[in-house]
Amino acid sequence: MIASMTGYGKSDKKNKNYFVSVEIKSINNRFFDPVAKLPHSIKEYEQIIINMLKKECERGRVFINIFITKNNIKNHFRLNNDLLKSYLSILNDINKVTNSNESISSVELVKLPDMLENINFESKNSGIKKITLDTVKLAIIDFKVFRKKEGKNLLAEINKYLKKIKNYLNKIEKISEKNTKKELANYKKKIKNYMPNFSKLDDNRLYQEISIIIEKKDISEELVRFNSHIDLFYLYLKSKKNEGKKKNFLLQEMNREINTIGSKSDSIKIKHLVVDVKNNLEKLREQVQNIL
Repeated sequence: MIASMTGYGKSDKKNKNYFVSVEIKSINNRFFDPVAKLPHSIKEYEQIIINMLKKECERGRVFINIFITKNNIKNHFRLNNDLLKSYLSILNDINKVTNSNESISSVELVKLPDMLENINFESKNSGIKKITLDTVKLAIIDFKVFRKKEGKNLLAEINKYLKKIKNYLNKIEKISEKNTKKELANYKKKIKNYMPNFSKLDDNRLYQEISIIIEKKDISEELVRFNSHIDLFYLYLKSKKNEGKKKNFLLQEMNREINTIGSKSDSIKIKHLVVDVKNNLEKLREQVQNIL
């Protein structure tokens, strides 16, 4: 069963000391690219949380936001003096470079990220790690359920486009088979028109030359390979492994085959069908890009 690379998951959990809320969402990315927004109180567990995400999410740009509040205790804050000095130093450098004398108010300073520290979280409490990681696990489970649900929708769309492409290929194959005899007659007619001494030509040599021309225009091998790629694509769709990258590679091969078919064929009908196939391949590619 395929899964979508985009997803969303959320979980809330509380005990007598803490309330923890975890939100996870993801968008497409070829690799695993985590973006974690954690409160200062659990920064030391960031790598553990990232590793949990990597194991379960595999690919995608994954955002995780964690919010923690302490129960039944009023929050007490203190100024982060080191960060304040850093911000003021940067402001001073900017004034020197721009030759200005801009200032920043105390209210604006307080609004800057991490300027105020919640001292309630500074006391070591083993409970905060457990409840945080437990909540992350639950959010990941919810996240994976969402991905699988979206995967079902993707699968329906992918099967729709594959069915259309298969029908177009069958039409191309039938037209190609009918055209072979016509092409043979047309080539003989052209040779007769351009070569007055046609009757003096050896028939074996004539048919040999015509067969070489027809062979160059033959698209049967491309059709066989294209259908083989489709069969393999269906196998990947049924695979329990997440093989989005392999599906992307197969689509590239399908594009290569249909381009060759279009360039070889002189039939207007086939060329129109080639356009239809390429149009559906592009729609299929858009869906496959979202597969985990």
